[in-house]
Amino acid sequence: MHRLRSNLLEVLIALFLLSLSSCGGGGGGGSNTGNTSVMLTGTVTYTNYSVNQTTGIDYSSPTEKPIREAVAVLQNPSGTVLATTNTTQTGGYSFSAPANSTVRVVVKAALGSPALPRVTVVDNTNGGALYGTYFDVATGTAALTANFNANSGWDGASYSGGRAAAPFAVLDTVYQAEALIKSADPAVQFPALIVNWSKNNKSATGDLTLGEITTSHYDGNGNLYILGAENLDTDEYDTHVMAHEWGHYFEDKLGRSDNIGEAHSPGDILDPRVAFGEGWGNALSGMVFDDPLYIDTGGASQATVNLSMNLDDDSVLDSQTDTNGSLIDGFYSEASVQEVLYDLFDSGPSDDDNLSLGFKPIYDVMVGGQKTTSAYTTIFSFLKYLKVANPADSAAIDALAAAENIDSGNEYEASSAPIYTVVPVNGTIVTTDVDGFALQTWDTYGPIAADDPGNKLFNWMFFRFTISAAGSHTIEVVPTGGGNVLLELNEKGTKTEVDNAGTGGTETLTKSFTAGDYVMSVGSLGGQASFTVRIN
Repeated sequence: MHRLRSNLLEVLIALFLLSLSSCGGGGGGGSNTGNTSVMLTGTVTYTNYSVNQTTGIDYSSPTEKPIREAVAVLQNPSGTVLATTNTTQTGGYSFSAPANSTVRVVVKAALGSPALPRVTVVDNTNGGALYGTYFDVATGTAALTANFNANSGWDGASYSGGRAAAPFAVLDTVYQAEALIKSADPAVQFPALIVNWSKNNKSATGDLTLGEITTSHYDGNGNLYILGAENLDTDEYDTHVMAHEWGHYFEDKLGRSDNIGEAHSPGDILDPRVAFGEGWGNALSGMVFDDPLYIDTGGASQATVNLSMNLDDDSVLDSQTDTNGSLIDGFYSEASVQEVLYDLFDSGPSDDDNLSLGFKPIYDVMVGGQKTTSAYTTIFSFLKYLKVANPADSAAIDALAAAENIDSGNEYEASSAPIYTVVPVNGTIVTTDVDGFALQTWDTYGPIAADDPGNKLFNWMFFRFTISAAGSHTIEVVPTGGGNVLLELNEKGTKTEVDNAGTGGTETLTKSFTAGDYVMSVGSLGGQASFTVRIN
């Protein structure tokens, strides 16, 4: 959990040595000679830019967007906190300030309770210091208004000034993502989230405190890391990219994700767990902004478009195949998953399908059946529970999925092409998969490296079994060709991974099971591996 420092003002001053112009204001100077107060109100904004699918960030048309529901603090010249509040949905603030005095309004890049915000935007390259901005106001004896804008620092050619707007642009994407969830569940409670943004964050792998964050990502532990290196890749204005990563936080903290991550693209044939998780992130970004155009910018002057796709369109042709001749559309494609999910949600003149469920039915599945399924979380489990909750739309849901080469089958797999091998719990060794072939991981759609089992289809093999009566059982995975196998047991999102035996060794897991259905997967380290499986 993120802990606020005891003296937050010192953190803000130490961090935010950015060049900021002072706001407009009014009132007299001098010291306060009485106990009178005046109302100090105003609006705080940040400079925002839209993104273009051909030319990147559009710096020619800046707008001022409100800093919404952020923590705001009123201080006296010595730094003593006089009052705290949150800005409104329109960026407004209001304080009762001492008359005939100079006060400071501090606006923090944080959402939630001023005493303990649930969302904070911090600098991972500066000790995790909280971002904020401030402006001083001289009061008199009458109510006054003081507005302020956190500027981007863009001078027409580069970020020559302090990038005061960037943390608030990041914060606003989180605000909008939370607003979508609240529209479906007003009582939702968001667990703590730390968003790490820095102008030093770049696409290099190494030390996070130096900004070497690899790419914008969610770390699985309540932290988002967002790129910010000028002329390389900045994501503070790539709102869909940030919302995608926030979608992984949502799955982790409010739903469930079995996504194993790693590199992916819309044209890859992926492990179905990865395809769903990444397709979900893409689709959610469109839902947050009610806009299907996903754009990722980068390069010199942020004028390069790294990725542009319309979530409401076919990202790949229905007949398009990979180098192995396999259709790219399918349960293993993040592009297919994102199109199905967004089509279930959207409506309006641009909608190209007959379903318009809105967000709540999707949310209900993500925090319901998708969270508690005995299967791995894939498009199959999602569609199963969506149809259970919306039986009148079941046929239309099936048709929508079929258009993307997805047979919705059951919560585990397509009825016509199963991907799980059923393991009997009776001591019988399973030696063949569902197609009758010897059990083996495959690298047909992507390589298996020495220390990386891969995230493409069939890099991992899936298994199902049913425990009829509670008791202790032992799972054994026995290599038959000298490979180094690893075993993962998944109990409705609780994962136990076993990789202790090394090359040629039998991986063994003994534990007490309750009665019910279970899934597990077997991968390999160092190329394709053949093996047998049994449960005693």
